[in-house]
Amino acid sequence: MRKIILIIVFTYSSFLSAQFKEVRVSIDTQRLKENDRRSISTLKNEVTNFFKLNQWDEEYSDLEIGINIQLIFEGVADKGSEHLFSAQCLVSVGVDQRYFSKGIQFPYNMGQSIVPSVAIFEPLSSALEFFVYLALAGEADTYDHFAGTRFYEKAREIALRGISSQYRLGWKDRMEMVDLLTKYRETRLAKFHFYDAMSFIEENNLEGADIALNEMLKNFEKTFSKYPREHYSIIFLKGHAEVLSRMPDEIPSKLKILTRLSELDPDNKAKYQLGVGNKSR
Repeated sequence: MRKIILIIVFTYSSFLSAQFKEVRVSIDTQRLKENDRRSISTLKNEVTNFFKLNQWDEEYSDLEIGINIQLIFEGVADKGSEHLFSAQCLVSVGVDQRYFSKGIQFPYNMGQSIVPSVAIFEPLSSALEFFVYLALAGEADTYDHFAGTRFYEKAREIALRGISSQYRLGWKDRMEMVDLLTKYRETRLAKFHFYDAMSFIEENNLEGADIALNEMLKNFEKTFSKYPREHYSIIFLKGHAEVLSRMPDEIPSKLKILTRLSELDPDNKAKYQLGVGNKSR
């Protein structure tokens, strides 16, 4: 009886300290046969539990991240004694992180639990864990300069194990994804300064917000000067264009920042221009 109670307490405490508070999983099985759909009927719940019931890092135990995971199944293949599913995966974290990966291949049986793979490569859990660390890296970078680096390195280690495994499909692309995300150092700094500015605005420290927003702009300019229309930077700006357009009019550089952003990010020019119009009246 005591053992059961301890298990319940441990599970409950793990849930409370998990980094992912809101997990939404959708699974597209249109291309699968009925028997194969039945085989993965428990997968949605297992993926949800994988994110919610595990503590991924002690330092960032209170993040309460919201994450969406979409698995789009493409087919099934028999490899030896294994029944291998192949799927594409789309992951979005909040409004400013979005990752797409094709060619995820893994065996799965109905009712199979998914547990963290630690140092051993497991085709499904390792793929999910890869996205866990991308999400944590993106979040940690908003707390301090390059604080997400150690999470990116964990994602890179998983990708290396995937490339060396018998389930190597897609892992080279995921390795390149990590390489790109760590390569865009100025964008990582820009994200930090954006959230720094939002904190200053909440504290009504508009001078501090102005300095942080100018640092954000400077770093995005550096990114786009080297990599025009850089994909992950555009995703971030799209997620926050409206918030940026509604920054307080008392921020001295508001007009300059929004005018420049409308040039760097023309897809959201209309939103930036609304803020410009309010400031210029």
